[in-house]
Amino acid sequence: MLQTKDVAKSIPGTQLNWTMAKAGTVRNQIPEDAVAFADIRITAPDGVEKLQAALDQKIKDKLIPGTEVKATITPTRRLFVANERGRAIAKEGQAIYAEIDRKLSLTEMMGAASDAADANRNGKAAVVEGFGLAGFGYHARDEYVDTDSIVPRLYLMTRLLTELGKQK
Repeated sequence: MLQTKDVAKSIPGTQLNWTMAKAGTVRNQIPEDAVAFADIRITAPDGVEKLQAALDQKIKDKLIPGTEVKATITPTRRLFVANERGRAIAKEGQAIYAEIDRKLSLTEMMGAASDAADANRNGKAAVVEGFGLAGFGYHARDEYVDTDSIVPRLYLMTRLLTELGKQK
């Protein structure tokens, strides 16, 4: 973990944070094995391959002689990548939001798994991401929602659904 703590900083579109580790069962004995898990976020199309290669390179030179170290990236959920229909709806939402002097960032790709990625799996649905409430510190202890975003986002969703309903 020490050898790889900054490895993602050199690879655009990747992020790696060690989040869990387990070793041994008693406190007065050097454990035979240990395992650590990281939260990885990828926005670059080739990010998994580049990060895996960088991890392999970093652990090649053993910090502790006589040990065996292996790093394996196992994707567990798909990443969200917007399709043409989703992008069109997002642009419409952006225009509606601008009517009330608000900016809405379009999310082309999420660096982590999301429910939007699952909904977008077959590529047929028009899926958008990033229209939820504004907030900060996502998945951290200090995570919170900006309550000033509630009314504008409700307006956005109501207007967007109304406009989409007219198109049918």
